[in-house]
Amino acid sequence: MFLYNLTLQPPTAITTAILGHFSGGKQQEIVVARQQRLELWKADTSTGKLAVAHSEDIFCRIRSLASFRLTGGTKDYVILAADTGAIAVIEYNAEAKRFATVQYQEFGRSGLRRLLPGQYVASDPRGRAVMIAGIERSKLVYIISRDSDASLLMGSPLEANKAQTFCFDAVGVDVGYENPVFATIETSYADIDGDPTGQALEKAEKLLVYYELELGLNHVVRKWSTPISKTANKLIALPGSSDGPSGVLVCSEGFIEYKHNVGTAETHRVPIPRRVNPLEDKSRGLMIIASAVHRMKNAFFILAQSEDGDLYKITVDFTEDKVGRIGIKYFDTIAPSSSIAILRAGFLFAATAECGSHQFFQFENLGDEIEGEEYYSNTSNGDEGDADDSGLAYFQPHELASLALVDEVESICPVLKSRVVNLAEEETPQIYTLCGRGSRSSLKIIRHGLEVSELAVSELPGTPQAVWAVKRRKDDEHDEYIVVSFLDATLVLSVGDEVEEITDSGLLSTAPTLCLHRLDGDALLQVTPRSVRHILPDGRVNEWQPPQNREIVCAAANTRQVVVSLARTGGQAIYFELDPQMGVLREYEERLVVGSDATCLALSPVPEGRLNASFLAVGCEDQTVRIYSLDPQHCLESLSMQAVAEVAQSVAIVEQLSALSLYIGLRNGLLMRSSIDETSGEIDDTRTRFLGARAVQLCQVKVRDTDAVVALSTSPWLCHTYQGRLRTTPLSYDALDYASSFSSEQCPEGVVCVSGNTLRILTVDRLDSVLNQASIPLSFTPRDFVLNDESRHFAIIESEHAHYSPSQYKRQLLEIGAVESEEEAEGAVLPPEQFGLVRSQSGQWASLIRVLNPFDGESTQVIELDGNVSAVSVAQASFAGNTNDPQEVFLAVGCARGMKLKPRGCDDASIHIYRWTNGGTGLELVHVTPVEEIPQAMMPFNGMLLVGLGRTLRLYDLGIKRLLKKAQSLVAPNIISGLQPHPTSPMRLVVSDVQESVQLVTFNQNTHNFHVILDDTLPRYVTAFHILEDGDTVVAGDKFGNLFGVRCPESVSKSLDADPTGNRLIYEKPKMGGAAHRWKSIVEYHTGDIVTSLATCSLVSGGRQVILYTTLLGSVQVAIPFVTQSDVDFFRSLELHMRAERPPISGRDHLTYRSAFVPVRSVIDGDLCEQYFMLSDEKRESISDDLDRTQQEILKKMEDMRSLFAF
Repeated sequence: MFLYNLTLQPPTAITTAILGHFSGGKQQEIVVARQQRLELWKADTSTGKLAVAHSEDIFCRIRSLASFRLTGGTKDYVILAADTGAIAVIEYNAEAKRFATVQYQEFGRSGLRRLLPGQYVASDPRGRAVMIAGIERSKLVYIISRDSDASLLMGSPLEANKAQTFCFDAVGVDVGYENPVFATIETSYADIDGDPTGQALEKAEKLLVYYELELGLNHVVRKWSTPISKTANKLIALPGSSDGPSGVLVCSEGFIEYKHNVGTAETHRVPIPRRVNPLEDKSRGLMIIASAVHRMKNAFFILAQSEDGDLYKITVDFTEDKVGRIGIKYFDTIAPSSSIAILRAGFLFAATAECGSHQFFQFENLGDEIEGEEYYSNTSNGDEGDADDSGLAYFQPHELASLALVDEVESICPVLKSRVVNLAEEETPQIYTLCGRGSRSSLKIIRHGLEVSELAVSELPGTPQAVWAVKRRKDDEHDEYIVVSFLDATLVLSVGDEVEEITDSGLLSTAPTLCLHRLDGDALLQVTPRSVRHILPDGRVNEWQPPQNREIVCAAANTRQVVVSLARTGGQAIYFELDPQMGVLREYEERLVVGSDATCLALSPVPEGRLNASFLAVGCEDQTVRIYSLDPQHCLESLSMQAVAEVAQSVAIVEQLSALSLYIGLRNGLLMRSSIDETSGEIDDTRTRFLGARAVQLCQVKVRDTDAVVALSTSPWLCHTYQGRLRTTPLSYDALDYASSFSSEQCPEGVVCVSGNTLRILTVDRLDSVLNQASIPLSFTPRDFVLNDESRHFAIIESEHAHYSPSQYKRQLLEIGAVESEEEAEGAVLPPEQFGLVRSQSGQWASLIRVLNPFDGESTQVIELDGNVSAVSVAQASFAGNTNDPQEVFLAVGCARGMKLKPRGCDDASIHIYRWTNGGTGLELVHVTPVEEIPQAMMPFNGMLLVGLGRTLRLYDLGIKRLLKKAQSLVAPNIISGLQPHPTSPMRLVVSDVQESVQLVTFNQNTHNFHVILDDTLPRYVTAFHILEDGDTVVAGDKFGNLFGVRCPESVSKSLDADPTGNRLIYEKPKMGGAAHRWKSIVEYHTGDIVTSLATCSLVSGGRQVILYTTLLGSVQVAIPFVTQSDVDFFRSLELHMRAERPPISGRDHLTYRSAFVPVRSVIDGDLCEQYFMLSDEKRESISDDLDRTQQEILKKMEDMRSLFAF
């Protein structure tokens, strides 16, 4: 088995984000790290929308980022620290639209190691040096300057190591233009390591340490240190010089301190306010997890976020370099974030790690107008804003008051479980994923298609045939008219503050419109079946009419050229050109006679530096598409012809990737795309794709200021370019009849379209992801789910550790007397969607079972599990011992009461059996069966229920009052984590262990025993696995980010086929304390993320089965099996060339990365191969020569791998 691995959706989690001017312009941009992907985001300050300007896979684990600007520069660089064992300075090239490595220096081994620097990166605010630090001991400082060519130059590393010391954070201190200073939080374990009593641990202290870079002596000294709280976890550097007092804020559990090494600097301490909560544990501190400093003219403030998601505004009153006091005030509450950034344009970006979508807010105010206490570091007891006697400060949270949400970037991180199933009976299956954590969890339905925003929908007085949006003058920024054509009339709408019908536009309203375009000279062209109307700016109309009994059937136009074709004339076409001096359309002397009636026309784009288009495309009834020249010397001369499988419904010629592309929409639903030689007009490199059962209508639009084509069939598709690639992607929207580009003040770049009897305005906001999501909110963190085939409803188990459910919280408030009535208790519960769940003690669980309708998002039944019970696993099974109905399906839920995570255990465990009611939309408890250990995995097996209890497999049948034990065997070395039935043999199954990979197990019906036939040679910490249809191959993922495949040896497979009980195998001599036989490893591949679900499915109608898997951080990937050895050889050679021609900007060797734990085997990295699109023409030509293929053949090969098997 040889696989081609492709990423359908990159990781959606953002581990860190930085703000800067990375393009060198005035607009601020955001660089985000998504595991192994680096992205540049731009914010449209007029609309408040975020867009991905560039995204690049750099094939490493990004640990931290920092922005850096050279002294006197206007452009920011990215300091990248990853698992490469090196530091890299990255620059964004705005012209080439890609990242480039400016400086790269190695300092150690690759991998994630405590001693390896890279966990923290701090840059000098004045742009002179950077520090890169590891978790333990290692700290390196690099001096960054300019060389003689004014390019960035990085010096050799200067060590600031301290043995037996842990580092918790590092920042650059703003000291103006004095020697650069870096601050760290450190603690020494030298005494702790040699003290078995633990007394040294209790006496250990954390230190705030200043490291100073002596620029004159070129070395780093440990300048100053001072004790700080043991709970200190984060540093916030304050502005210095004339902008602020310099120094740092030390964030600890429950309070924030100001520290600086200046002799006059005093320590200021202010408590972190916490929510009013009668049930809170006052001994538990509150931590700051993210912060952002915003500088204003002669002032600054800080936004800091706690682990509960609460934002605090921190202000510092200072005089020169002396701090007077520190103030802190509750600001607003958003989802907990991994990074926050404040843009000067008045926006806040919050990148969430595991709590739903990334959010983009606009500041409504700075919090000064919002009521609430502000706490100060120098307030004496009794004054307003004081903490209580215990030193704790409190606030009452409120809905968003200072921030307004303007945009969201969808995220599915963390993906806990997923299933691929076509419940909606669409052309492609949907991916149902359990995502999120806590009250921000959700069931997300992922579909193939670009996300579309609907801005407006208006009903029309009839069924329209076509629609256009046009500008009245060349210099107009936005469209002035929307023109809708009906079967026998034309409606003209004026675009302004309101869209309203007008009658003084000069357009003919009593006939349908075939073509509408603005001509040079601020004139309009309207083509109707009986006329070509040239509407001048002063209102005069020049009209050309066809001969009697002849009608115009199709037309094409640009600003200077018009072509119309007449019906029943053998494809006769009339060509007009605009006379620039007279301002009138002049008919060309000769007429084009194609020989077959024309069905559609299209003009090519006007090349830069020319006035007229060069080519005319004509679709004919004889199932051909012909290209004619419009060059003045060879006007209307036939250049080439393309035979097609059906009559062309529409054609379009657009310029994409500096080449002319010919799109042909056929009446049988096929879309063809070819290339046109700009010199000869020859057609070549034809690609075909089936879009739907309806004839394909093509409409040219603008997307991101580039030409694109909307192909309309049973669903709309967008043919566009993205990062050097041509994409044909469906739009997740209803079927449309016609579309045109549209621009207005409210919608700078959109699409106006008609569907049925409605007029709609749409926008395509994001092009970086070909998948879109629909979200159904859940209450707690989802653990697992199953599908009821009868009702097509999901049964989802949810559980939350150390948190109260809303009902539990209300009961507790009533029990302690904090409230007097149910109504007061109800009012005391904050909306969990915004504020999260209320924390409780460790070991406390909230859990429920939900029956969910995925079509409308409604929960038909919710069963809360009381008594500190947590649902752990779920499965459906029918019992042969059920005398009433052996085919009846029951729901089994494995539960544990008082479950402890470390060491793993519980007070007691049980299996709850539920009966489906109301046609599979409800549940009824049948009985509860106590068990000895936590039921971690369950599945149906031969008309019974198979349960994994610790190391034991146990088989149950249905009883009247409880489950009846039928068989039991000890099979796993540690803990059974998953079970799956064998696809071909009912007596076999595959068992996964938390540490020891997967095992093939057989069941002997005679002895009622389970026997291990196969186990693995490597200890793998399996997180998900799937058995392929052949029954001999298992594909799995482990917690270190590896995807692997193992296969049953042929001799063992034949023996099991002959004797399903495996009697001849179980008595063979075991090997090294395991089974007698071992799996054969056939696939090894490092994905870089934890695989959480695996499935085989067909993603394209009529396509082959592929292996689809999801990962914890939100990526969706497929592994496509190769069929021919020639394809394997081709892609293997291409991958080798790409490793040499395009090494990752991170410096990490691609082969080393994909072989991080086990050498890569039998997998081609499609993501690396697809970077061929981003190479220069010279490099692409060189690779194509080495492969003995043309560039078009290589591109077609890679496009086919996506379009035929994935998307």
